[in-house]
Amino acid sequence: MSIIAIANQKGGTGKTTTAINLGAALGAQGRRVLVVDLDPQANATLHAGLMPEKQERTIWSAMQEAIREPRSEEEDLRDLLNSLWEEQTFDPTRIPIIQQPNDNAFDLVPSNLELSEADLTLGSAVSRERCLSTVLNGLRGEYDYILIDCPPHLGLLTINALTAADSVIIPLESAFFASKGMNQLFRVLLQIKQTLNHRLRVLGVLITRVDQRTVHSRQIAAEARAALGERVRVFETEVPVNVDLSDATAAGVSILRYAPRSRGAQAYRRLAAEVEKIQHGETD
Repeated sequence: MSIIAIANQKGGTGKTTTAINLGAALGAQGRRVLVVDLDPQANATLHAGLMPEKQERTIWSAMQEAIREPRSEEEDLRDLLNSLWEEQTFDPTRIPIIQQPNDNAFDLVPSNLELSEADLTLGSAVSRERCLSTVLNGLRGEYDYILIDCPPHLGLLTINALTAADSVIIPLESAFFASKGMNQLFRVLLQIKQTLNHRLRVLGVLITRVDQRTVHSRQIAAEARAALGERVRVFETEVPVNVDLSDATAAGVSILRYAPRSRGAQAYRRLAAEVEKIQHGETD
């Protein structure tokens, strides 16, 4: 199983669009995919066709349960000592949070506004950065890919995602490239890799919302490739400006279901193929 966080502290870069449509493209290739909505705005939940305010069991339900994993006072010393060497996991069957929304080719763990309590609640929790890891550890073996849609800031939820993840995809809007903003993101990634998650790697930077009709958009994409490409993989796939992507979001389905022949659908199929090749070591 590969856990991939989709993160960028800047909003509007296509994180949710990528989480849903990459998940659908991988699912169409026969992979078992789970999308985890880790944003209180719940855009991935909406994009998958669910109403956030109607969700009683969400990722926050599971994270809260993981915080208060029960320990019986009757446990003997041997049980307690054994627990010290076990990887802590959460039993997802105790709180059924996984849904199969709207015939999309992936499963979903939804979110809603209650997740905005996380920073305050987790602030005093033991191992607060590993709460999501505890939840997802209970799903190992159930999926080929878990994609985490992160909120648009580098707070405790995003840190939880990066601590749980094997790798990160960074969507980057071609209309805006700021090396200062990228410096901040990579500084956080480095800190997490050094202190919380030694296996974390950047799977790639995904350039999104590319408008080939404008010189400016093409220049921004080229600038990003030049600045990042020597040290960080920049996916060959670029996601174009495509009205069908927006319409698919409003329809509550992936682009592969809404407009399977569109340029947006073709782009996410290519991205899924790239991700598969990287994961199987078929490319540098």
